Amino acid sequence: MIKFGIHFLLLLLVITNVSAQKNKDHKYSEFDFWIGEWNVYKHGTDTIVGKSTIEAIIDNKVIKETYHATTSKYHGTSLNKYNPRTDQWEQFWVDNSGLTLHIQGNLMDGKMILQNNISTKKGSLSNKISWQKNADNTVRQIWSQSTDQGKTWKIVFDGDYKPITEN
Repeated sequence: MIKFGIHFLLLLLVITNVSAQKNKDHKYSEFDFWIGEWNVYKHGTDTIVGKSTIEAIIDNKVIKETYHATTSKYHGTSLNKYNPRTDQWEQFWVDNSGLTLHIQGNLMDGKMILQNNISTKKGSLSNKISWQKNADNTVRQIWSQSTDQGKTWKIVFDGDYKPITEN
């Protein structure tokens, strides 16, 4: 009877570990809906504002974005990853304007929502960026900022990512 109990306990541990690993691996794929080659449009218009390449790198554990504006010389790159220690997604964005942005968050109700709150010379600044996959396989990204600890928000970017299709 003791031998059966030990085997049962070992089997239970193996099943629990496999289940936990699958759940952890699933977290790494939550942002995969953003991977692709995209034309980026001002939301609700036919005006292209940029091109973006989103790719999985480092054993599919990291998502790298490379963005180029089409109407200026602006460009930037982000690295996005799930951090199992904090159970949150993180993005680290840098661009040629000198902006550095580090935001964190999670997938909530079908939207990836990452945000931060930083102190500046002028006071507090909060950033919140959300990405949502739409039924037509586009992705909408909205970047909002608040200077009053999130009481009010101003949209600073609202874009539709549409897949680049080869003809």
